[in-house]
Amino acid sequence: MIRGARICYQSTARTPDADERLIRRLMASEPKHNTVFEHAVFRFGIKCPLFVARQWMRHRIASYNERSLRYCIADREYYVPEGDLSQKDAYIEHMEASFDLYEQLIEAGWKRERARGVLGTAVYTEFIWTVNAWSLMNWLQKRLDPGAQWEHGQYAKAILEIFSEIMPVTASAFKESVLKL
Repeated sequence: MIRGARICYQSTARTPDADERLIRRLMASEPKHNTVFEHAVFRFGIKCPLFVARQWMRHRIASYNERSLRYCIADREYYVPEGDLSQKDAYIEHMEASFDLYEQLIEAGWKRERARGVLGTAVYTEFIWTVNAWSLMNWLQKRLDPGAQWEHGQYAKAILEIFSEIMPVTASAFKESVLKL
């Protein structure tokens, strides 16, 4: 990624901390110099409830490839919210009943692509998410916002940790300049 930044100026680092200073300056600049951050690419394997995946995939500047319930049998896995929920037993009972019906329909000869219609959005899905660093930071900014859905925010916190391990300088500059952490 630093080569993407340095090519713009046809420059080289003259001091040990020059690259870090350049990244921090580009991250803090207005207008943003985002193209240099588009050269680093991440690929994540994601497993989350369908309702989280649908919000996730609204971020269209990325590539997705999702496990298809048209071709695969759904695993009997679903998200159950934490906390003291007065209707938690009814929720679990409903999810189990939907899986029972799903399996009955398939046994009766229904195609998987039709039978899946009885499953709720709490069912887990899996997908591969390929995203450049700039789009990743855009996603993080939105999904770490206090107004974001709690479940999605938990994935964002985990991905921010991974991002911080893989690109510590860029992640640190992002946290300081954009997230104000």
